[in-house]
Amino acid sequence: MTLDIRVLELLASRICHDLVSPVGAIRNGLELIEEMEDEESGGGGAGFLGEAVKLIEHSSSQADRRLRVFRLAYGLGGRDQRGFGEARAAAAGWLDGGRTSLDWPAGVPGEGIAQRRGAVKVLLNVVLLAEEALTHGGTITVAGTGTEESASLTVTADGRPGSLRPEVAEALTGMVAAADLSPRSVHAYVTGRLAEDCGVSLAVAPAGPDRLVFTMSW
Repeated sequence: MTLDIRVLELLASRICHDLVSPVGAIRNGLELIEEMEDEESGGGGAGFLGEAVKLIEHSSSQADRRLRVFRLAYGLGGRDQRGFGEARAAAAGWLDGGRTSLDWPAGVPGEGIAQRRGAVKVLLNVVLLAEEALTHGGTITVAGTGTEESASLTVTADGRPGSLRPEVAEALTGMVAAADLSPRSVHAYVTGRLAEDCGVSLAVAPAGPDRLVFTMSW
């Protein structure tokens, strides 16, 4: 599989965009601590310090959760995963506190499917794609049946608008020039190419006005 340099650059832009907010908040928290340390009075310092520490803890936790997802979804580590537990935890952390909930029971899909090359990586990327489709929030459900030899996984996105943006849907199929990709569509493009490289047949179709179903099969 060959990816255009532009695609890689766009992917890096996406990662930086998602990390800039929590990292920036960490810096703001540190600045608050520095300002507190410059103050001579000890009366109001404790509350000020407490607020700064809370800001830092929240932001650093958010950054850590996002990095866990990026490592599995985009890095080499995700390709070598032989179990869904870490990806499931990473996806739950990614959605924690947001408008979209995750219904991914422990033990689903069966661990036999995880032995297939790239199964964990592709599934996690599809979950992220499903979350992008739910611009107003909703529920993402992961299900799957099969064995190491033959498997079928589904990721269902319940909520509005129940569809992918046209540019994202086109990027997922790969029928788009690299020059026409954008930071919004690059994740779908990479997801489609990862699925192809891992021998996964990836399809997406609406199942009603507020439901979108992604199907992965081998």
